[in-house]
Amino acid sequence: MPDSALTAVVDDKIWTLDRPVWFSGVRMRARTTVVRLDDGSLLLHTPAPPTDALTEQLRALGPVRWLVVPNCWHHLGAPAAAAHFPDAKVVGPASALNRNKALKLHMDIHDAQFGEQVPEFEALPLQGVPFWDETVLYHRPTQTLLGADIVLCAGAKDHWTLRYAARITGFYERVRVPPDARKKIPDKAAAARSIRSMLERPAQRLIVGHAEVIGEGWRDDLAQAWRLEGVEV
Repeated sequence: MPDSALTAVVDDKIWTLDRPVWFSGVRMRARTTVVRLDDGSLLLHTPAPPTDALTEQLRALGPVRWLVVPNCWHHLGAPAAAAHFPDAKVVGPASALNRNKALKLHMDIHDAQFGEQVPEFEALPLQGVPFWDETVLYHRPTQTLLGADIVLCAGAKDHWTLRYAARITGFYERVRVPPDARKKIPDKAAAARSIRSMLERPAQRLIVGHAEVIGEGWRDDLAQAWRLEGVEV
């Protein structure tokens, strides 16, 4: 799996980068999404530790101005990215600070100030699942939802360890809520309201951290995944 190749999702606007990470004994694909903002600067969603090759590609696209930590788990690459791009502001949930002492935030992702400074995005917090403390971003210009762990899906491209685990836990070639969070949804009514809010957005695609980009049919996939966990959406 290449760790430095950006793939275009929306021409001149959105690119993704997948890299391998080990988690709980399996090798997953972890995704960084790069969004070019209207002012020509870049926002990195779940930033990867920057390599020379990645830095060169980003430099060709524009200056990196925002680093987004979307939940309290997707923080590992942010400190290295922040050191590499000192002019960028790091945005994320305060809960991530407890998991990574090297992480420093310029702004809480729940703060309305983020939406004011980057008006192209609408922040959609996933309520009722404090295990993640995730905020999904809706990018209005490209009608794209950016998430991290709200759903995942393994397939033939994934490492054998993930394919094996996915078959056992039900997310091989099926969009599902990650198994480590299935019993950690204390407020299903709040989660339902949050998922409905995402479903109402006129998005054309859903990009998450551990699945292929979900295009046509993303609403059905997202809704069904949560319904299987007893979340009535």
